[in-house]
Amino acid sequence: MKSTDAELGLIARLVVVLSALTGQLRAAVNEINDANVGAIVSVRHICRLIGYVSDAIAAAKAGNDTPSERSRVVGGLLGRLKQLEADEQLRLNTRSAASAQTELAITSAAIAQVLAVTAEEAA
Repeated sequence: MKSTDAELGLIARLVVVLSALTGQLRAAVNEINDANVGAIVSVRHICRLIGYVSDAIAAAKAGNDTPSERSRVVGGLLGRLKQLEADEQLRLNTRSAASAQTELAITSAAIAQVLAVTAEEAA
């Protein structure tokens, strides 16, 4: 089955987000040392987000290339990310507040990246 330009457009735009996350992952890995436990939290969380974006790319590839299908894929990704963000905000008042703050910043940035590249589908 030949992909259409619109489908490739969504996939290519999600790959931009994936690329940004892999850059963040590379930077976090470079920060890991005996004194920086926070970098491990970042690595683990970025890997989770990479999984979510990869799932969205697979769904876009497997789905029908229609505006409603693209909106569904983007909506599903944003829904997962926003739920994760809400969970992290709840954890800010717990004993794991430091890791929650790190994860919240990473998730909020990922949401902004997805919204930046999928404005039409997210509307």
